Amino acid sequence: MADIQQLQLLAKGVKDWNYWRDLHPDALISLQKATLTVANLRYANLSMANLEGADLYHANLIEANLQYANLAKATLNGAIATGSLHHADLSNANLYSTIFTFADLSHSNLQLANAIGANFNSTNLEGANLQNINASHAIFWQANLKDADLRDAVLWNAKLYCADLERSQLQNVDFSGADLSGVNLRGANLSGADLRDANLSGANLEGANLQEICWGKSIKGCDTNWNKVIGLMTAQNVPKPLLS
Repeated sequence: MADIQQLQLLAKGVKDWNYWRDLHPDALISLQKATLTVANLRYANLSMANLEGADLYHANLIEANLQYANLAKATLNGAIATGSLHHADLSNANLYSTIFTFADLSHSNLQLANAIGANFNSTNLEGANLQNINASHAIFWQANLKDADLRDAVLWNAKLYCADLERSQLQNVDFSGADLSGVNLRGANLSGADLRDANLSGANLEGANLQEICWGKSIKGCDTNWNKVIGLMTAQNVPKPLLS
């Protein structure tokens, strides 16, 4: 359970909290299962804090420091978390409609998270673990997903306009209906990915692995858009009909 004294101090305000953390840099922060709904934690120093299972519904985490924080199974539905979360653990977290715009989530763990409708616009997710994440309808415009692991992720109808997915692991990802226009997929592994009804207009596929991809018309009758795709001739395991 959460440390009651730490919870009371945090409730007094971020200024007092950050001052105390400056005086006690080695203190263990125990806020697991804490109720922090609609809390104003803007600029709060929550680095390395244990927030496992905490309720941060609609919390204000703008520019909060959550580096190496444990947010596994936490609820951040509707929260605004635009600070530093690199190496944070968000596995199995509820991230429905959470706003991460411009946040640093590099090398973070979002495995099995529910991120339906989340906003990762211009977010740094380089090297992050997003295996089995459900990010359908999520926004990844111009996000940095270099070297990220998205194996078995659900990105149905997601918006990834001009995102950087170079060298990312995209095996068996559900990209059906997704906007992948202008995306950098150089060296990415797309084997087994579902690209039906996806928009790949202007995407860069140089050196990408397209083994056993699913493409063509969706159940709605909409086809995959390969218009002005770059590097298809240098991609690996390209379906023969795409080269004809």
